[in-house]
Order: sequence, then structure tokens, then C-alpha cells
Amino acid sequence: MYRAIAQDIIKSIIANDYETKLPTEKVLMARFNASRNTIRKAIDVVFRHGLLRRVQGSGNFIIKQPDESATVLNLSIGFDRAAMVEGGPLVSKIVTFDKIKADEKLAKQGNISVGDELYRVIRLRYLKDCLYDLEESYFPRAIVPFLSEESVQQSIFTFLRDAYGITGSTTENYVHQVRLTAERAQLVGLPEGDKTLCLDGINYLANGDVFNFSKTFFVYEDLELYYHTENIDLEN
Repeated sequence: MYRAIAQDIIKSIIANDYETKLPTEKVLMARFNASRNTIRKAIDVVFRHGLLRRVQGSGNFIIKQPDESATVLNLSIGFDRAAMVEGGPLVSKIVTFDKIKADEKLAKQGNISVGDELYRVIRLRYLKDCLYDLEESYFPRAIVPFLSEESVQQSIFTFLRDAYGITGSTTENYVHQVRLTAERAQLVGLPEGDKTLCLDGINYLANGDVFNFSKTFFVYEDLELYYHTENIDLEN
């Protein structure tokens, strides 16, 4: 239940329903008809997504993007939700949707075995009619039993959560610059060899199984990165 409440709070933050801070725990308890413990667990989830700043004795304040900032890719919350802040959601154009078997390169990329059967989804995604990214995503069929062309048009993670109860436990992200191959350059309309920001991601279930891995090439103008961390006192 707390995860659903956290999602609702996140949507409200994205929609600017809260001006500066979250309502008190008492107000949220009444709003969601939930216990104090459930509300606190939900707030913890929102905090870990980099949307809140805790001030002892004052409450949970909303972390807002500066007005003068460029479009911010919030790796803590996921770039789908970050795009919503800027006028999304993202609109997808499917380039490739099929089933393949993992070769050595894909097996290494996704931390899976050679020969594992995968759903492959390659799509261009647009924000406010402008090309946002090229996404090459793979879903092991041993974990994800079925994807349809309709399901990959929108948020695939939302479909997996709603249809199969598949939610990620751990995500590994690696952000780096790469030069576009001829095929990728043609898809995004840029010269071959141009540098672009690339995010390599692997998503794990709680038991350690990979349910998704991907490469996303961002071409949206003036994109910046944001990542939220929580300081831990290692001496205690």
C-alpha cells in the first residue's frame, strides 16, 4: 500500500500540487486512510527518488528545479517522470519490436547468459514533439512472459507492474558519452560519429534476476543530469 501512496505523492509533486513542502503526516494519514507507519514508508520512497529535502522539526520540503535550468534528467526518479515535469509524457515511435536470442555482446551488457531469449524494443521517444532519445531495451522472456506492440508504446515498466506485478529492486546506471554509429545516427538525424549522452541501465528483481537492460541515447537539447544521494555516517 505504501508504494501506491508514494506513487500518488510523486504524481502530485510533478503536477506542482504542493508549493513548498508536503502536508503533515496527520494530513496524509487522513487523505490516504493509512497508518502513520505506512505514510512514513511512502515518504521514504519519495525521498529516495530525490524529490524531498528533510528538515528536522520543519517537515519535508519539495526539491524544485531552478527556473533558469535546462531540462533535467533526474536519474533518481527515472527519466520518464522527469520528462513529465517538462511537458510529457514521452510519446514513442516503435522502430523494432521482436524476439531475439542474446549473443555474447548482449549477454555481457545485460549480465545474462548467451542464448537467453529476449524481447527487443527499439524506439524513438519524443517530448513536446521534439526527439528526446533513442532507446534500445531488452527484456528476458524467462522473467517477462509477454509484451505486445500496444504495451511498448507507453511506459513498459508501468505495464509490467500492472500486468505481472514486476517491479525493480535494484538499478545499475552508467552514464557516458559515445559516438553514434551510422545506423543510430540515421535514426536520430545526426551525423555519424557525433557524440551523445548514453545511459546503460540494468534493472534487477529482489531475487537478483535481470528483468530489463537497455541503452538510451539522449539527443534532447540542453539536457542536464541530477542524482539524489543520502549521506551515511560510516563511522557509526
